[in-house]
Formats: sequence, structure tokens, C-alpha cells
Amino acid sequence: MAEPERLWRVREIAELLGDVTLVATHRQLARWTEKGMIKRARTGRCTAITQTTNPLHDLRKR
Repeated sequence: MAEPERLWRVREIAELLGDVTLVATHRQLARWTEKGMIKRARTGRCTAITQTTNPLHDLRKR
């Protein structure tokens, strides 16, 4: 998803996937949620999980 902060409606995702039923989309989104690829923000809305990197700590002695 190009807009990681956006809340996507399930229907929008189904339309983007093409020739897929809404029920099949719900099932796939449930699988992606279980795998940690997306998260359910609220009923009928999903958002991408952004990869956060840990900044390097300043290892110099103070």
C-alpha cells in the first residue's frame, strides 16, 4: 500500500484486487492480520503496518 497511514475500507481493497468477492477479501484480510501484515483500525477499516527501524543509539561514552 502506497499510503501506509491511510485507513482503507474493505470494499476499496476488494476493488483494487480485481475480480474478488467481498467475502474472499474479508478472509484474506483476516489472514494478513494474523500474519502481522496489516492491522484492523476499526470495523471495516484496515491500515498497513509500517516497518519501524530502531535508530542507532549513540554509543560514545559521555
